[in-house]
Amino acid sequence: MNLLPPARTAVALVTAALLLGTAAPAWAHVHVHADQEVAPGARNVEMTFHVPNEKASARTVGVRIEAPQGVRGMRAERAAGWTVEAAGAGDGARTVGWSGGAIGGEDGAEFVVHIDRLPTGVSELAFVASQRYDDGEVVTWDQKTVAGRPEPEHPAPVLSLTGATAADSVTGLDASWTAAVVCGVLLLLAAAGLPVARSAARRRGAAAG
Repeated sequence: MNLLPPARTAVALVTAALLLGTAAPAWAHVHVHADQEVAPGARNVEMTFHVPNEKASARTVGVRIEAPQGVRGMRAERAAGWTVEAAGAGDGARTVGWSGGAIGGEDGAEFVVHIDRLPTGVSELAFVASQRYDDGEVVTWDQKTVAGRPEPEHPAPVLSLTGATAADSVTGLDASWTAAVVCGVLLLLAAAGLPVARSAARRRGAAAG
C-alpha cells in the first residue's frame, strides 16, 4: 500500500482540520450580521438579526435584543407586521424589541437595528436575544461559545469586528478558529511522529527475523 510522505500527510491533515474549524455556522439559532465590515468605534451602524422559529407547536410572537455595554443609541427599524416596542428605561438605549407579529413553522424573520456608536477596544459584540412564543415560553440566546467545547444550546448572537488591535484580537479570537488551530497543531505533531514509528517498526521486524 502506497503511503503519503510524512510532510504531505501533515499538510493534508492540517488543511482538513482548518476547513472543519472554519465551516459556516449553523443558522438554527438567532444570528446577527452586517452587510459591510464593521470596525470598533464605528458610527451609524446597521445590522440584521435573523430569528428562526424553532418550535413546531408554537409561534414566535415577540423578539427583544439587548446590546453589550459600550454600545450607544440602538434603535429598532420597523418590520412588516410587527410593532416596535419602546426601549427599556435606564438601559442607555441598549435594548429594542418587536411584538404583534408571528413566525410559525420552520420560518424565520429578520429584524434590523441601527446603532449610533460602537465601543472601542473590542473585537466582537455579543448580544442577548429573547424570543417569546405564543405558548408563554421565552427562550434567551445568551450563552457564550467557548473554544474547544461543544456549541451551547442557546449561543448568543455575535458580530465580529474588523480592524481591531492586536491585543483586542488576542482576547476576542473566534472560538471556531482557535479550536481549528489547536486541532491542526495536534495533527501536525502526530504526523511528524510517523517516521519515528515506522523506523521503530522496521527495527523490530529486523530483530524478529
